[in-house]
Amino acid sequence: MDRIVYSSIASKGTDTPDVFEIVEVSARNNPKRAVTGFLLYDADRFLQMIEGPALALQALLEDLEADPRHHTIEVLHRSAADERWFPDWEMKHLISFSAEPALEELRRKLSTKPGGPEIFALVDGFLGK
Repeated sequence: MDRIVYSSIASKGTDTPDVFEIVEVSARNNPKRAVTGFLLYDADRFLQMIEGPALALQALLEDLEADPRHHTIEVLHRSAADERWFPDWEMKHLISFSAEPALEELRRKLSTKPGGPEIFALVDGFLGK
């Protein structure tokens, strides 16, 4: 199993309803791929952490690269994973302007995981904190 964190830029015209659709479709499709994680959206940028089988993540990354709703995908972190950090999050949606409770939950979850604080540092960096 692997874990990947990437950032991307929302394409012009991508807005909040599109993001909700992305999350809805992801939550429906990710269990078929055994993928879990979260998606953070902040105005015109995305930060996503996905975890699951290496081949499933590679296929998902290829799908993401073909998605016209975003571009300039940059993998910020990739590592092997011994366990899932988010087994119940088919795709947790976090929007920066309303996400404080969810971000606190994310911080708590990551604080107990080896390498988790480094992942949360990517979240903080993404949000400019």
